[in-house]
Amino acid sequence: MTEEERTAQLTPQEAAERGLLGATQVVPGSGHGISKGRSYGAEPGLISGDNSASQLLIGVGYPYLSDLAVGNVIADDIAAMDLDDVAVADVSHTPVAAAQTVAEGSYERVIITGAEKIGDGLNTGTPSEDPGTIHRRTAADYPVPGERIVDRIAECAMGSNTIENVVIVTKAICGLPADTQVLTIEPEYDSWGFDIEEFSDPVAAAMSELTDEIVDLLGPASVSLSE
Repeated sequence: MTEEERTAQLTPQEAAERGLLGATQVVPGSGHGISKGRSYGAEPGLISGDNSASQLLIGVGYPYLSDLAVGNVIADDIAAMDLDDVAVADVSHTPVAAAQTVAEGSYERVIITGAEKIGDGLNTGTPSEDPGTIHRRTAADYPVPGERIVDRIAECAMGSNTIENVVIVTKAICGLPADTQVLTIEPEYDSWGFDIEEFSDPVAAAMSELTDEIVDLLGPASVSLSE
């Protein structure tokens, strides 16, 4: 049996754990269409556009945690639109990849999106405080914790790929442009999603609004927020 045939018999998670998923290999999703093998990879990178663009959309998510896959899905949807002067990254494997991706370009605007659970830890099966609510913040709303930044980076190695960690770790490693906006949605369901065919009703109802708002923002880069 060839290596390719052996890999085909593994689940995506088993293949990822054995280092057999390529950075761009497509694997079956969890009811959200397609989840990408790159979400398990070790290499930072773009899924659309290139680092000469002035704008970067960063999708953050967990492909197999139902509502927490929002960032993966939006990244894929906007990448498929092939917008002018826009690069798209899915950095769901680690917040450090987000920092590396930002550092490789000279972006004037960065938009970070995904689900952000409020009121409880991840993968507990309990809803956020107000499922389906869209929040609009800037990078300044996520202060770098100083002496605890080492702890934050250590959490990345343990798979804590939250919106908060992505913003904080990226700010600490390479910084973010003044025009950085964070658009998130509160999830209702955050547990394993292999048997979940759709997003929860509150998240599904808000997805179009969130996607449309991001597309509207990805117009010509504006004057920085600091001016």
